[in-house]
Amino acid sequence: MTRWIFPYIIKRNMKYDEFDKGILRILFNDSKISNFNLAKKINLSPPATLERVKKLRKNGIILGQKAILDKKKLGRGLTCFISLQIKHLYKKEAYDLIEKHLKQLEEIEEIYFLTGKIDYLIKVNIKDIDEFREFFMAKLSKVKLIDRVETFVVVSSAVNPNYNPININYKDQD
Repeated sequence: MTRWIFPYIIKRNMKYDEFDKGILRILFNDSKISNFNLAKKINLSPPATLERVKKLRKNGIILGQKAILDKKKLGRGLTCFISLQIKHLYKKEAYDLIEKHLKQLEEIEEIYFLTGKIDYLIKVNIKDIDEFREFFMAKLSKVKLIDRVETFVVVSSAVNPNYNPININYKDQD
């Protein structure tokens, strides 16, 4: 199963209509659908549908597609979220250095820079708790400027089938 990736900010200079929203919804749920079947579902001709998809790509709304992999079957069945508090130097270079180091660690799937007491929240996928210990001791502890670390082990997760990344407010387009 693959999904299309959407940005959070929609360009204001591109007009969107129900056909575009339909294309985005369908591709979000089934990115492998043929252009012919996509056109049938939104009641447009295949050439018109293809032009709209190209326009959505050109304008950066459709960024690409990726395969969703079963992490457990690939030996990364334990997911953890790790909060990092940084020794505050109030220099952009320090944060850039930390992010550069974190991006080099293959176990880290996502890195979030936050406001509040936590500076970073990272999502880590590893085999088991023993591998987590090794990751923490051999890799994460070597990241300079980390002041405090707190780990949250994911017990279970679920995908919200009602999640809708397509938030187009037509009143804001004029």
